[in-house]
Amino acid sequence: MSRENSALIALEELKNLEAQRVQQVEDEVRAAEEAERRAREEAERKRCEEEERVRLEQEERVRLEQEERERKEREERIRVAETEARSRAEQDARLREEQMRLDAQVKMAERKKTPYWLYATVAVLVVGLGVGGYVLLEKKKENEKIAAENVAKDSELALEKKAREEAEARAKELEEEAETLAAKQADLAKQLAGATSDAEAAKIRAEQEKLKEEQESITKKISANKKRTGGTTTENKPAVKERTDKIKLGGGDSPLGGL
Repeated sequence: MSRENSALIALEELKNLEAQRVQQVEDEVRAAEEAERRAREEAERKRCEEEERVRLEQEERVRLEQEERERKEREERIRVAETEARSRAEQDARLREEQMRLDAQVKMAERKKTPYWLYATVAVLVVGLGVGGYVLLEKKKENEKIAAENVAKDSELALEKKAREEAEARAKELEEEAETLAAKQADLAKQLAGATSDAEAAKIRAEQEKLKEEQESITKKISANKKRTGGTTTENKPAVKERTDKIKLGGGDSPLGGL
């Protein structure tokens, strides 16, 4: 009876050991699957973070370019306004001085009963100042037109620069894809050389054909991208010319700015 009990106990222990072994194997499989899942999630997270980083960098670059354009526009407007304000102040000061001088001469002429030619001089001066003010206004309009054209040129250059950068990034991606496909083709060629059966060789050739189609597609995309960008790259892209058409106002002591 004790032998039977011992056998039953030993059998029960073996069952427990087998159950533990099976449980350990299942735990290891689950742990491996969990590790693989975490690795995939981590890779996806890093990819998303990289895409977000690139997007934020592009947005920041665009924002800085916009701020720079706005700063230049503000400085241009302030400079033009200061120039006009200075010209008006000088003109007003000279007008007041001339008016005071003429008033003094008129008073002296009245006391001396001189002819009335001084009044004609005043009238001529007033007319001349009116004409000068009209010319100054026209010059202001011309300056504003030039400033608007400069802003439009800056915006156009910024858009061209952005399009060129995007095209260059796309060209780099296509070249990397082409290099990857070429490496895969070389690897398939090696596998084909070492194929041990017709079925294996046929499978490799089918993969080669598929890669060939992908390579042709990439080649077409590269050609289309070059046509769209005019074949420019970061090495030979044309330099952006600095704007040379500046707003000009006359100098000197003339209240009308030399107009």
